[in-house]
Amino acid sequence: MYNIVRAQELLAHGVHSRIVRGAVDCCLLRLTPGMYSIIGRCQDPRHACIAGMITDEEWIRRVAAQRADAQQRDYGFDEVVEKLKIASYPRYREDDVVCGISAARIHDLPLYRVGAKRIHIASPSHRLRTAVVNRTTRDVPETDRVRIGKMQLTSPARTSLELIPQIGEPGAFVAMEAVLRRSVFGEDEHTAGRFGYPPDTCELARQAVESLFVPVLERLPTGQQRASRLVGSIGALSESYAESRCSYNLIVLGIRDFEQQVQVLEKGRSIARVDFMDRASKTILFVDGAGKYTETGGKVLQKEATQFNRLVALGYRIVRFTFAEVMDLEAFATKLFGQAPWLRGRVRRNRSV
Repeated sequence: MYNIVRAQELLAHGVHSRIVRGAVDCCLLRLTPGMYSIIGRCQDPRHACIAGMITDEEWIRRVAAQRADAQQRDYGFDEVVEKLKIASYPRYREDDVVCGISAARIHDLPLYRVGAKRIHIASPSHRLRTAVVNRTTRDVPETDRVRIGKMQLTSPARTSLELIPQIGEPGAFVAMEAVLRRSVFGEDEHTAGRFGYPPDTCELARQAVESLFVPVLERLPTGQQRASRLVGSIGALSESYAESRCSYNLIVLGIRDFEQQVQVLEKGRSIARVDFMDRASKTILFVDGAGKYTETGGKVLQKEATQFNRLVALGYRIVRFTFAEVMDLEAFATKLFGQAPWLRGRVRRNRSV
């Protein structure tokens, strides 16, 4: 897949190092030392042997589409390239453990616009820092490791906790909730709430926290108190990056009475499932994901407009946040307290607990 080739393979097909250097960023993408991905069929006759090694046509089409629309940045494409760099690195040692951001990429944990990084590796006996690798000397307990292909990695739970000092609390919180949600719902995580959530979901999430995160917390060499505080606040009901960030913002602001994924009923009939609700004040928060309307567009807007009108008629007060607003705590707080000033009293009460 992805037309991954080694320098030795290219040489065996008659593609010498001088030609390889000329083909980089033309029809070859250099991933790591000695590892390349074939990304196109160019017209240069010197590169004809490279084109003959193509096995993944879909990858060629995707790269072509990315190049054709350079104005529209495809962060999904960037993520794939970063994962290829980590997975194809040819110089892993036997005791290397991929960790941090690098492990998060392989585990498909949500990382919002985290740019290209060195491959983060933990090793009990070797240290190395180059333009490609950052290998630090530390031991990762065997119980906190998993193996994927040729790589050892920190487990998803351990990885998400190690993200706290690397990308900050908000991003790590999102990753932790993603790990928890996958543990609770497994392969059904993306469709789990389509017809509502089981009544025991919160209990299942609590049990998953106890089994997944608490033992890992005890093995962290540093940052246990900070990580424990975040672990005590995560849930399994956030259905997007934006919802996790909204949940984190509410916690930071000291507002803990909002419930997630609440079904609103009228005469026993469901009229909407809302992202967040404070039942006492009948306040509802809606969060728009980064690309919520790109596929279904007007139909979603029309349906939500009908739901909003009905909710307002029932006495609910609604605050709607864009993706950009939930990513900016100050903008979030300004809008929340500007449109729902009655929540300020709730903050004081929560902080006194």
